[in-house]
Amino acid sequence: MRRGNRIFVSSLFLLILVGCATADGEGRYRVATIGNAQRSVGALVISSQPVHVKSETSGAGRALGGATGGAIALNNSDNAGVIIAGIIGGAIIGNVIEESANIHAATKYVLKTDTNAIFTVVQVNKSNPIFYSGDKVILVYGYPSRLIADPR
Repeated sequence: MRRGNRIFVSSLFLLILVGCATADGEGRYRVATIGNAQRSVGALVISSQPVHVKSETSGAGRALGGATGGAIALNNSDNAGVIIAGIIGGAIIGNVIEESANIHAATKYVLKTDTNAIFTVVQVNKSNPIFYSGDKVILVYGYPSRLIADPR
């Protein structure tokens, strides 16, 4: 492959890599909330239902897939079109793999608070207790809101 084509392909790859790199921040607390008291309210679980939560992709799958696809194509061809197709194909496959890894088992709760308000809350099951109809919980407001067992 000529030097000009290699520079073009490298520049294109870098552009795709930078464009794919994002951070979703899902499931993290904002710095402003650290150390601050959060409002909480007691509640009764009226119903619970298993659901799945699909979180946003970070772009890492696309970036890694594009890099891998481009590297494989570069090792097997001097044609810029083939290399670009390898980058694009790898990015698509990498994104699909990352999306499938970002589906989480969760539970959707309908709650009646001590103030008689009705709330619906979805909480990922991993690292969280699962509550059932009739359980007493505390709804902790914040980012993200969460349910904890009511020790009272």
